[in-house]
Amino acid sequence: MFFAFLCIPFLKIRCIVSGKQGGFMKAFEELKTYLENQYQHPCIDPESGIDPELLKTQIFEYWRTHRDEPLITVRAKSLARLMRETRIGVDPLDRFADQMNGGIFYELREEIKKDAYSVFSQEFWRGVSEYWETGTFMSWLDISHTAPDWASILRLGAPGLLARAEGARKEAKTEKERVFCDAAICVLEAFLELLRRFAAQAEKVNAPDVAEVFHALTERPPQTFREALQLAIVYDRCQEIEGEPLRSQGHFDRLFWPFYRRDLEQGVLTREEAKELLKFMWTKIYAQMNPNGKNFCFGGLAAPGVDACNDLTKLCFEVHFELNRINPKLSFRVHKNTPDAMLRQVTDSVRSGRTAVVFSNDDLAFEMLRRRGKAEEDIYNYTLIGCYEPAILGREMCCSMSAWGSMVKPFEAVFNNGCAFTGERLGPECALPANYAEFEAEYFRQLDHELVTAMERTKVFERLWDKVNPSPLLSSTMPDCMASRRDVSDAGTRYNTSGVMVAGLGTVVDSLAAVRMLVDERKLCTVAELAEILRNDWKDAEHLRLFALKRAPKWGNGDARADELGTKLMTFVCSRINHTPNARGGTFQTGEWSIDHNFTFGHKTAATPDGRHAGDPFSRNTGASIGMEKHGVTALLNSAVKFDQAECPDGAVLDVMLHPSAVSGSDGADVIAGLVRSYFAAGGLMIQFNILNAEDLRKAQEDPEKYDDVQVRVCGWNNKFVNLSHEEQNAFIAQAEAQQ
Repeated sequence: MFFAFLCIPFLKIRCIVSGKQGGFMKAFEELKTYLENQYQHPCIDPESGIDPELLKTQIFEYWRTHRDEPLITVRAKSLARLMRETRIGVDPLDRFADQMNGGIFYELREEIKKDAYSVFSQEFWRGVSEYWETGTFMSWLDISHTAPDWASILRLGAPGLLARAEGARKEAKTEKERVFCDAAICVLEAFLELLRRFAAQAEKVNAPDVAEVFHALTERPPQTFREALQLAIVYDRCQEIEGEPLRSQGHFDRLFWPFYRRDLEQGVLTREEAKELLKFMWTKIYAQMNPNGKNFCFGGLAAPGVDACNDLTKLCFEVHFELNRINPKLSFRVHKNTPDAMLRQVTDSVRSGRTAVVFSNDDLAFEMLRRRGKAEEDIYNYTLIGCYEPAILGREMCCSMSAWGSMVKPFEAVFNNGCAFTGERLGPECALPANYAEFEAEYFRQLDHELVTAMERTKVFERLWDKVNPSPLLSSTMPDCMASRRDVSDAGTRYNTSGVMVAGLGTVVDSLAAVRMLVDERKLCTVAELAEILRNDWKDAEHLRLFALKRAPKWGNGDARADELGTKLMTFVCSRINHTPNARGGTFQTGEWSIDHNFTFGHKTAATPDGRHAGDPFSRNTGASIGMEKHGVTALLNSAVKFDQAECPDGAVLDVMLHPSAVSGSDGADVIAGLVRSYFAAGGLMIQFNILNAEDLRKAQEDPEKYDDVQVRVCGWNNKFVNLSHEEQNAFIAQAEAQQ
């Protein structure tokens, strides 16, 4: 029919409706490029729903005229209306359907947020802006690092989730509980209706296999692999429309294994056909072009002594290898008894340059989670949300990036009476230190002020969560929310934690070591003289800068003098953050990672005592300063494990760069596997790799089209090297040169 061809105006290809008879493999290979751009040419049927602008007007008008109702009710009814009336589309060339006009709900969320935040004074907002603009810290309401209870979604299906919500409604004892349950029922009824609409739309465009899947999902929980994948895809879409970016697909090999195994045993699918289904699904995630990616977790212990790896684990890493894409990103949980063959398959993928993988240490993570008071039965269900932030799937709202701060910025406050060199007040007034001991003490005092202020400001935002983004759809999947009859915005989950990410470990350690050497040990300058030198970005003091850069101890090189400072710094930071109560009935927790904010903060920070120029990036994550890894990978790993990484419940990740020649040949995968095992045995929590050659990276700068397939592990996600800024490219080149 004509509508179907609107989706593919420039593509000449046969439409394969059946998923059998050898059609799957050929279909995906023929469709690959088309599917990678599927959201650029959506198959939205204009006859399937209301005009987007009209629907937007109606939803906004409903919100404006019902402000006397609980916000969770208004949001539930608005989301339900969108799921029932927005235009949708089914592409008959695709194995799955999820296309719908949902962007209008984002605009409503922003209006609601603006309305809620109007209670803040101009002075409060000036403070938020000033701390961020000076590169000190940012605090906010983090609802962008979430995962639903995938186990409930797949076990109960849409009808079962609705039945559970209706059961909770019967147990409600207060009006607030009844309001919450009614909101959950409202969105789940609409979600079921959306599934019916997709079934009808699939029939309309002559996609009977897609229609069959959706009809089944309206009646019962998923039973086949394809049904389970389709339910996950549509739920993901709807939660993101509701307003909570879905950053983890959970323990994918555990969750989807029963469906996969049953299909193979009953002859519903072959292994190759299951692989093709995964390629269709993962291509959707890639085509969404989310720069931060979506995390799929694999491996680890499912219970004491029970390894979770299975044939689906192997299949997924085969798909990862064959697609060779930057997204989705994968996390692989490792324990001391992880099968060598499985670990080798994963590391072989990394060795080949497919580096969108982070490894997590189960043995240390379990100890870390126990220290945080997590129940023994829950710790085996930790997954990585966002980049590499551990959380108990289905039991925890980790809000892992509630605040992110620079551990480097307090240096300016020490040198300038509590102010930035640009004059803004950062911390308490202070006299200029006379020696290193006074300098270090004042640095920790200024850092303490920054951390406390960041957490206090975060709590201000957290207290408004239920007035900004109550989340009935997400909450409806959470067993604790339904048992307590409380929304996630009302601390309905068992664990409610708030992450504070701290950036610049290597830069801080190197700077403290440089001050000690320049001022106390070599007496090359006073603290006052160093303050003026840094204020002027090392102008007329290049000899001193080079001394600090090349002679002072450096973090990440196995130097005990630097490692002692790093341990002292992280012990202080973790003790200050961990266990501090948040405003959601839980606690704050430390994350020792920077993602790409080592550049963001670096741009806004003056020169530092380690020889870094003003505006240059900081060190990344738990690693050394850029270009300062001078003694090899073993020294880097030995430094990183000097502090207790089990005190970083929001994650701590080390980046390792290897030259391709170091991992070439049949032994290359074993080299990486050995590094993972050694690092974890020594006390490392997480590790990720780049396999890069400085010469090739320079060529890629000069001829980007020829090197379009070179990908790099930027931080908690991958990107194509040619898509990075010139500054970021140079940072990777400098790190690669240091390794060579």
